[in-house]
Amino acid sequence: MRNPAPVYHAWRESDPFFWYEELDTWVLTRHQDCAAVLKGLDRFTSDWRRLGERTPDELIMLQTVDPPDHPPVRRLLAAAYRSRDHAALATRTAGRVRRLLADLPAEVDFVREVAVPLTVETICDVLGVDPPDLDWLAGVSPPVIDTMDAGLRPEVIPAGLAARAELDALMERWMSDHRPGGMFAVVSEKLRGMNLDRRLVMNSLRSTFHAGFESSARLLALSLLAIIDNPGVLRFFAKTPDTAVDEVIRYTSQVQVLARGCLVDTELAGRTVRAGQGVTLIIGAANRDPAVFPDPDALLPDRSPNPHLGFGRGLHACLGASLATMQTRALFAELAVHHPEVRPCGEPVMWESGTLRGVRSLPVTLS
Repeated sequence: MRNPAPVYHAWRESDPFFWYEELDTWVLTRHQDCAAVLKGLDRFTSDWRRLGERTPDELIMLQTVDPPDHPPVRRLLAAAYRSRDHAALATRTAGRVRRLLADLPAEVDFVREVAVPLTVETICDVLGVDPPDLDWLAGVSPPVIDTMDAGLRPEVIPAGLAARAELDALMERWMSDHRPGGMFAVVSEKLRGMNLDRRLVMNSLRSTFHAGFESSARLLALSLLAIIDNPGVLRFFAKTPDTAVDEVIRYTSQVQVLARGCLVDTELAGRTVRAGQGVTLIIGAANRDPAVFPDPDALLPDRSPNPHLGFGRGLHACLGASLATMQTRALFAELAVHHPEVRPCGEPVMWESGTLRGVRSLPVTLS
């Protein structure tokens, strides 16, 4: 969990495209192969119902449907997201970062006191709603993440579905109680005149909120851990923030794994993937592929070009990529200028998650 890269390198060197019997899936570790699957909409699906598998209604959302269901919902959410004043949002986020860091003691748990409150407030700003109680959220979010590993641990599914039901109740409240101008305001207005599956839309809003804080908070904590492990990197966030942010996204790869199902027999990298078979993409390995990234285990904040797969590719690429990038840039630019000597004051504790990598606790001292 602390550093999976050596395992991924061993897989790639032994067999970069192998069959894993326990999960009935191909496992891919090369960047080229993973990118080809992500872009191959005519051959690979995110909607396992197309392969005859039953998917609980709670899991039918933007990330798990294909055309024709996917495009109109993505257009709706993308339009709602674009309707925000993003320059003003960036200004508010930078101010939020400054206030948050100014009010902290010297020693903090970066995850609990910085990453989570920052990302929750930012995504709620985008959605146009009041942030929920953070203690409640800390209880309801982990079971949702656990279900991402349900192939390995099917016993986590009931708790994950129950947690999603709690979040669904919050989404319904926000649909009727929101501020003007936010994503919920735009979606609630436009949805009345559109012939869309409301459950699909609501599930997608839930996922937007959840990824907006959980995935983003994990990115921030993993990035700080990488910066601590690589002294001298932080200053680049004040000098060349765009390339530095891209590099920590590549280097940390908080989304370690994506899965697809094969629709038709497909030749890929000299192997035949049969219709109905699963394909597991190890994004964390693809982002350390030496064929694409010279010196892949080095954190090089001026790396360019940087075609990482941290936000996916193709139709199902992350809708909030620009928000996560903006937030990461704002936080680490502030740290670079006003807290340049961030040091650990305890051991980091990693989440035990194979799909969404993260730091559960990161005690640090802020200069």
